[in-house]
Amino acid sequence: MATKDVNEVNQDGNIQEDTESDNLAESKGFTRRQKLTLLSIWLANFADFISFSILAPFFPTEANRMGASDTIVGLVFGCFALITFVSSPIFGKFLPQIDAKFLFLSGSFTCGVSVIIFGFLDKLNPGTEFIVFCFIVRLVEGVGASASATAGIAIVAQTFPDNVSTTLGLLQISRGLAFMMGPPLGGYLYQVGGYSLPFLILGTCSVVTVAVNYFILPSQRGEKPKSGSMLQLLSSPSAIVTSFCVLTGSMAMGFLEPTLAKHLQQFHLDTTQVGMVFLLKSASYTVSAFFWGYLTDKFDIPKLLMIIGNIGACAAYMYMGPSPLLQAQSQLWIVILSIALVGLSLGCSMIPMFYDLISTARWKGMPDNLGTYGLVSGLFNSLFSLGSFVGPTAGGALSQAAGFNWAATVFAALYLFVALLLIVFCLWEYQCGKGRRK
Repeated sequence: MATKDVNEVNQDGNIQEDTESDNLAESKGFTRRQKLTLLSIWLANFADFISFSILAPFFPTEANRMGASDTIVGLVFGCFALITFVSSPIFGKFLPQIDAKFLFLSGSFTCGVSVIIFGFLDKLNPGTEFIVFCFIVRLVEGVGASASATAGIAIVAQTFPDNVSTTLGLLQISRGLAFMMGPPLGGYLYQVGGYSLPFLILGTCSVVTVAVNYFILPSQRGEKPKSGSMLQLLSSPSAIVTSFCVLTGSMAMGFLEPTLAKHLQQFHLDTTQVGMVFLLKSASYTVSAFFWGYLTDKFDIPKLLMIIGNIGACAAYMYMGPSPLLQAQSQLWIVILSIALVGLSLGCSMIPMFYDLISTARWKGMPDNLGTYGLVSGLFNSLFSLGSFVGPTAGGALSQAAGFNWAATVFAALYLFVALLLIVFCLWEYQCGKGRRK
């Protein structure tokens, strides 16, 4: 039978390519199906996270005006990560029973609608009514983001089995760009049109992205795959070590949010300059993400990169204060270089972690299918979200109790410990373990 060159559209309106055409295209690079999948998830990631990040410049002030204390405002921000921590493993476990495309799109749609609704909360009565609905809408948004992220990463892992880290690096670029553009865009729209405008515009964009993705994301339907259990995955020491690394890496990202601005006050920077310093961390992480993903896929060295990344993070936090142990004076150029090193180091350590968890699952004999990818994705998102909550909370508490310099020193010690743990574990796993990897 001759190879078909015509693309078909299935009953759901999804663009579907012929399998034979896909196979012929594999030797030339990504297939059309893979490109459409990556584009769809990239767009959804960008839309969801830019909507998530617009609150920072103006919501605390507006919430205070509506009767919410600074503690309540912090909890409104933090509850998003907590609900994602709880719900991600659930979505990952049941992903094989739910159509992955449906879960991905419905999660993104929930995010977009929640953002729009959040834009009307200033019309409520100040005090308890406003605070309660802030929590409700934020929690619903977190559940939507959890569903979308868990399904999206699982779809990527299934669609790009030989380029998991490279494609995840590309997705991290969309997330990084969203976090870089969200706060200034949110602040500008707030100045132009008040409280509601940022939420209405970006929430609507998120919903429109869902409609576009309905047509361009290929269908993920097929036989419902069986997956292993979370206990089976976590019975591997490698999975436990890597899971701990996900948690601590995410903590490093969040540590600077409540602490860095106050530390920079000694240099008498204005608000714009402080914002540019924050931007540097996101920019260095975003720019390097693809490179670390490519290295992971090309040379299969996830744990080596994780070791290098944690050593780099340790050095960055030691000099950012600087640590009192160094007996050095704080200088702006050293702080700026340290922040750039944080972004590079976290990219080096975080990007290979999902790849390493997938490799461990395969090595444990778990089926190489969407069910396993969903399970791993749920675990990864859950731990990442927990770290996003613990990092700012612990960083703020340590800075308040002992000062920024000692707080950064504690985090530096944490990443030195993680690097040593990885080194010792690799020596055991590859040399001494009974189940030594080849």
